[in-house]
Order: sequence, then C-alpha cells, then structure tokens
Amino acid sequence: MTSLARREFLSSLLFASAQSIVPASMQGTTNRKSRAAVLDKHDFGSVRRRILKEIAGGAATGVAVAVAHNGKIVWEEGFGWANREAALKATARTPFSLASLTKPFTATTLMTLVAEGKLSLDDSANKHLAKSKIVDKNGNADAATVRLLGAHASGLPSIFEEYDRVEAHLALSPEALLTEYGCLAYPPGSCYEYSNIGFAALGAIASRVTGVEFGTLMTQRVLTPLGLDDSFFDTRVARLSTGAARYDASGNPIPYYTTSTPASGELYASAHDLAQFAMFNMKSRSRPQILDDRWIDELHKPVFSGPSGVATTFGWFIGHLESGVPVIFKSGGQRGVATALYMLPSENLACLVLTNRSDGRELCSSVCNQVLASFLPEWRQPEETSGPAPSKFVVTPSLDGRWQGTLTNGGAKMRVRLNIESSHLATFELDGKPAEKITAMYSEGIAFTGVSAGLIDSPDARRTGAKTLKIKLIPYKGMLAGRILATDFKSVTLPYVLSLNRVPA
Repeated sequence: MTSLARREFLSSLLFASAQSIVPASMQGTTNRKSRAAVLDKHDFGSVRRRILKEIAGGAATGVAVAVAHNGKIVWEEGFGWANREAALKATARTPFSLASLTKPFTATTLMTLVAEGKLSLDDSANKHLAKSKIVDKNGNADAATVRLLGAHASGLPSIFEEYDRVEAHLALSPEALLTEYGCLAYPPGSCYEYSNIGFAALGAIASRVTGVEFGTLMTQRVLTPLGLDDSFFDTRVARLSTGAARYDASGNPIPYYTTSTPASGELYASAHDLAQFAMFNMKSRSRPQILDDRWIDELHKPVFSGPSGVATTFGWFIGHLESGVPVIFKSGGQRGVATALYMLPSENLACLVLTNRSDGRELCSSVCNQVLASFLPEWRQPEETSGPAPSKFVVTPSLDGRWQGTLTNGGAKMRVRLNIESSHLATFELDGKPAEKITAMYSEGIAFTGVSAGLIDSPDARRTGAKTLKIKLIPYKGMLAGRILATDFKSVTLPYVLSLNRVPA
C-alpha cells in the first residue's frame, strides 16, 4: 500500500468511527444522543487509537472488537483490512476464522443433544462411536467420557495439520482420524492435555447420533436459532469470499487452508455474532434461548482443575479474579488467526477481539485487558491452561533409569528406548537408531517433558517430514505412559503414543 493510500484509508477509518463504534441498530440516533449514553458511559477512544496505531505501523492487518454489557452490545467495530488484496475492509460484521474459539460452539451443539436426551455428558464416548472407537492398551478406553473429551482430560493427545486446496484430499474423516490416532496416551481424567482429537470425536458422536454432517448440524442447532447470520462453518465454501483472509506475522497473505479436525477450529464468525453468542452464554433474556439455564450451567461447570485454579469446562476455561468473580474464556490461534473472548457473567460483561494475523495474540490480550479493566479495576487475565506450570526438571525415583517399550499411532509401531541419567542428561532412541539427546527438559507436575529429534516411521510423519519430537510422560503403575508430538512448529503436529517399562538394572 502506498503512503498516500494508507493515509486515505486511515482517514476513512477515523471518519467512520463515530458510526461503527455503536451497534448498527443505533447508528441513526448517534447525533441525537450523547456519546457517553450510547457507549454505556465508557469511552473506548484510547483502545481505538491503540488498534489504529498497530494497523498504521504494519503490526496488524484486520481487527474486529465487540463489548457486551447488561444485555446489549455497547461497542462493536472493525479496523483495517479483512482482505487487503480484494480491498475488503474489516467491520464488526466481517466473519473471521475463529480457530479454537470454535470449540465452545461445538460443545454447545453437543449440549443441545444432551438436553434432548440423545446422550449424556457422562456416557462413555465409545457408546456413541461406531467402528472408529477410542482405544487404550491399558483397558481404560471406556472411561473416556463425552464430558472429558470436551474438557481436554480424556487422555487423547493433541493433533494439528493444515491442508491447502491441493492437499484437501489428504484430510481424513473424523472416523478415519480416530482409527489412525484415537489411542489414549494417558488414563482418562489423570492429566490435562489440550486435544483437538477430542473435539473431532465430539463431532463424530454428534453426526452419528443425528445422521447429519457436523457443520450443517452446528448451523441448524446453534447458528441459525441464535440469529448468528454472519457465521458459517467453512464447509460452506461459497461464503468464504465474505470472510477475513489470513496473514502471516509480516502481513503476507496465507493461502486458504483447512485443518485435520474441523470441529475443533473451522468456524467463521463476526465480532457482532460472537458478542451475541457471549450474551446467550451469560443468559441474557433478550437473546433466543436454545438451551435452558441448567444446560448453560453444565457447559460452564468445572471439569478438570489445574494447580493455578483455572479449570476446563465442557468447551471453555474458567478462572476467578481475586474477589471470586468467575471468568469464562476461550481463545484461538493458528497461522493467520488470533482470537479471544472473555465473559464475566456476574458482571454481565464480555469482551472479544478477532484478528487475521499470526502474531495477533498480544493485541487480543491487551485490548481485552484494557477494556475489561475499565469496567472492573481488579481485572487480571487468567492463563489459558489447566496444566501445571513448567519447572526445572529434577529427576525422581519414578522417572530415573533406562526404559524401553513401543511407539504406536498413525500406522507406526516402533521400538523405543529412553534413558534418564540425571536432572541434566537424558536420551531417546527410535528403533535402534543412534540415541538423540533430550533438550528443554521440564517437570510439569508429575510429568516429564522434553524435546528430541527423529523421523517416526509412519505415513504422515514421512509425508510431512516432522522431525522435532515433543515428549510428555507420566508415571503410571510402575510404567511410563504418554505421547510424542512430531512437529515442524508451523503447520503439523502428529501424535504418537508411548508405553514404556523399566529395564532391569
């Protein structure tokens, strides 16, 4: 963009701000009402200036913000480019890719089936899966419940892979994905492990129970009834041209891609629609009701609590401010996407930020923090994890020594050896190949984590060349149980399950 074009664009943003800073339904009355009344007595000018500065400096491409308070949207606005190449400006009604902020919508879709008695959150997931069932070498598979799947505590590991238009045929159906990667790495309920596979399983369950493709089911049961007209699951390719394109950290466009687990991250929604969804979750009576209050409470009920006090729920995270005020929240992030939504139901307050940049996470956090602190001075952003904070690794009797066993999942079956010699030295060996040193060793509660290297003998690992191996193991019945994530730190994370026995001295 030329400097002249940029000045003209920023001028148009400033001119439009008086209109776009309030809901569309109120824009015609802006000149007849005081700005303070329209903004619910909050002035968001400093936040707006911060966002405009980021865009002018090239640190952001497109941004959309919304704030809901006391059952109404008190601010919604778009900034910058939704699609710079198509000269499409971002507005409060522009659909942005949500990434993992899709998960609460997936959980809500499942909860409508629970409310109708079609399944229970405490059913074994396998009860509602057909041939592609969750498996476990230690016989714990049926303990992986629907609730645990949605709370990242089922024992299933993580997964992520991008597919461009040429590679789209490589994407597996949810059932095929479970056949390849649906093996538990940990006993259900034993530890927190963020798991897109868990949400792929939820999508498969919902489709099996209803006979309806998941994107269509979410539209029928959540998006349309709540009036979220800007929002769509990305299987509706005809609507992609209305949505925000994705950009890397340098502002370069990223070609369109889908992912290996659509139910975990492929919803597009506008800031306006996401604010409406937040008000539904805060039980605003002005919103259409697709669930009774008891089922909304069930969505927000803590499932797995971490040492910091932050807990997972069925689709969300929940923490508390020092005064005890609960905060329900979720964010999303992948290449070309950073999103965040925070809700304080007791204050009837929500703030959300959507961006179409890989490096937008800090902007999302800082905007939400500034806005929410203006309403509630005690506001502090909770950390989005229920796992223990990493600490310096100190070897324990349950971890030290030599271990051997198998690595499986994704078509792999390999012999492996692990040698933890001390708090500073450990090695990992794949199928008799030279042992590789484990670096970045940490303790996460009872878990041992570290990073090694090697090529796993599976079709997906060979195809993608993912050779960085992220290890996480926990002691279990005298063994070590866990996973390796083979990753390229960019667009591929493939999970492999480890089961190791101690080698006698």
